[in-house]
Amino acid sequence: MKAIILAAGMGTRLQSVSGGIPKCMVKVGGIPLIDRMIARIGETEISELIVVTGYRADELKSYVSSIDHPLAKNAVFVYNDRYSDMGNFYSLLVAEEAVGDSSFVKFDGDVLMDEKVLPTLLAAPGPATLAVDCRDGMGDEEMKVRVDAAGVILELNKRMDPAVSIGEFIGIDRVDAEFTATVFARLRSLIERGEIDEYYERAYELLIQEGSHYEIADITGCQWTEIDDAADLEVAEAMIAAE
Repeated sequence: MKAIILAAGMGTRLQSVSGGIPKCMVKVGGIPLIDRMIARIGETEISELIVVTGYRADELKSYVSSIDHPLAKNAVFVYNDRYSDMGNFYSLLVAEEAVGDSSFVKFDGDVLMDEKVLPTLLAAPGPATLAVDCRDGMGDEEMKVRVDAAGVILELNKRMDPAVSIGEFIGIDRVDAEFTATVFARLRSLIERGEIDEYYERAYELLIQEGSHYEIADITGCQWTEIDDAADLEVAEAMIAAE
């Protein structure tokens, strides 16, 4: 199984405190976010790492290669040359050749997580599984999830009424080998449809609408946060301090 870290974006909303470095290199509790993510991945059965770069790619590649961890030392780097004008679906799509026909876990590069998130995701049913924090109180920005009585995902987007959502997809998901080619084909189809400014979740939702089976891995109670801006960074610092 392989891990894909999407780290191509410019992190515009965080640049007031990041100094313009790639967002995944911002320190939380004195340690860069990507170091923490690689350490978590290394605690699991995942054996290979793919890092999708874009913004300040050479800087990120050099930094990851310097991390003292086998996954980092042997990482495969894929460059997204459309990071500034395509949606983040394209960052996942450009990893297709590096993934091959393997199973993979995909990570947004700005997520801080505790040690329980990945084991929960890896133990959940497949062939496609999203890590979901089941909770109320969501607004317009959260990527919301609606499920049926059996827990199978029916809808995945930011547009839905929070009242019908079971919770928030946290940007970490697993795709089993038998479903890998299907996911990449649907990502590719977004270009054919002219939907070039979309999140990768748009491809997932199209697959769901076509009858593909997406499950949730309920990570409620796990500690995690997405770091988009300075306020999020403060939340992340507090999370680490509490540990």
